[in-house]
Amino acid sequence: MVNSLLLAGAAALAAAQVDIPEIPGITYGGYSYVNPSGQWIPPTTAYSKGEYKQVVMLSFDGMHQFDLMDYVAKYPNSTWATIVLKNGIMYENARASEPSDSFPATTALFCGASPRVSGIWWDDVWDRALYPAGSNCTGPIGSEAAWDESNDLNSSLIDGGGALKVSHLPMQLTAWGTCQPVYPHNYLRVNTVFEVGRANGLVTAYADKHLTYEFMNGPSGPSHSANFQAITWAQTNTGYLDALGAQPNKSLEMALQYADARLGTFISDLKAAGQLDSTLLLLGSKQGQGPINAANETFISDVHLTASVEAAGIAVAQTTADDGGIMWLVDQSQAQAAKANLLANTTLGVAYVLAGDEIQHAVSIHTPNPTSDPKIDILPQGFGSPWLDSRVPDLIIGAKVGYLWASSPRFEDHGGYLPQDLNVPLIAYNPYLEPANNSIFVSNRQVASTMVKALGLPLAQLDGYRIEGTPVLPGVFKCDN
Repeated sequence: MVNSLLLAGAAALAAAQVDIPEIPGITYGGYSYVNPSGQWIPPTTAYSKGEYKQVVMLSFDGMHQFDLMDYVAKYPNSTWATIVLKNGIMYENARASEPSDSFPATTALFCGASPRVSGIWWDDVWDRALYPAGSNCTGPIGSEAAWDESNDLNSSLIDGGGALKVSHLPMQLTAWGTCQPVYPHNYLRVNTVFEVGRANGLVTAYADKHLTYEFMNGPSGPSHSANFQAITWAQTNTGYLDALGAQPNKSLEMALQYADARLGTFISDLKAAGQLDSTLLLLGSKQGQGPINAANETFISDVHLTASVEAAGIAVAQTTADDGGIMWLVDQSQAQAAKANLLANTTLGVAYVLAGDEIQHAVSIHTPNPTSDPKIDILPQGFGSPWLDSRVPDLIIGAKVGYLWASSPRFEDHGGYLPQDLNVPLIAYNPYLEPANNSIFVSNRQVASTMVKALGLPLAQLDGYRIEGTPVLPGVFKCDN
């Protein structure tokens, strides 16, 4: 799948700012609630002083760093090879979000925020502060919030029917006591690069795979939505022929070639329009996928994770899993008992479990013990407290390599915390950049800050930067060199 974002200088546009009422006593991820309207820097025309007039982010979902390197070696005259060798800064150790599901992975790229701050954990979650769809905010509190294609008005159509099924959305009580549905863009706790751009008179556009990705509108208002797929579909349905991923299945090889051709056309169109020299092009992937070695894959339905815990007398509110998982319990005090149960069940392929306070103190899901691999600690912030935040899961479940938990069999999927999920390509490209291979460990979250700075906009307008200090990518800007 190719997801595209474009921020371009345009005539000044009025952008309404939403005044979000402060909710006393509410904390997110262990941090006090922040009212963005109180710290918002006024709109500015400073973007005209940025190093670039346009910024484009293209995400080739599912692509790994090794896919890029193998392709460049195999096709030295390809578009990818030309970019890497001539005017691209390649970040060899870029990392996707944890979890690596598409929703938090998207939030990382375009908000610069971790789940602790954004409130986005997966595209199918449990929220202890919401009410079920159609409940009119009555009955027990706590509800599934599914942000997948099940919310499309008609998922059999390529445009999803052009609207969301409002009757399928979870509900919340407002500060003034009324009950209303929660739209995806209302669920996001931080702003997006799109909102920062629009507030400063810029034109924005976004494309993705189904309608709930309108959550990239952010809390303040609308943008665009569409979908393009190639690599991730081929990985899910055909996969690789070897354990290292050096031999893609024929369909996957064709998908990689297709993506290369589309990228070449895009760059040619930018050049023909006289826009290439003034555009910062960021190329990468939201997340990788796995398992890589289909011959050694063990598929286990995700319902077995829930069944194992409930067999021990522990009620589960919801489990969401692919090649990693998260779980919410009805009684949060049973988190350690649930952890012990999962680890004791050797048939499930569980590698490790973080439970309760362990989630708040972990600096990385992939490396629960930070001393074992200090390099993975790219942006240490913790993952929020299940006790203080209605969205943080009670359990984070790591899968062993080769295991896939899902609702139906497939070759690969994403969401987990293994290198197959996290090791993604990331390249900054412009005809005037000096080519470089940068081995510094960077995060996809740094894309958002880089986009804002490239246009000369104040970084403090981006919540991900203001709250978490998400830095820009190194080597992109003249003042950093």
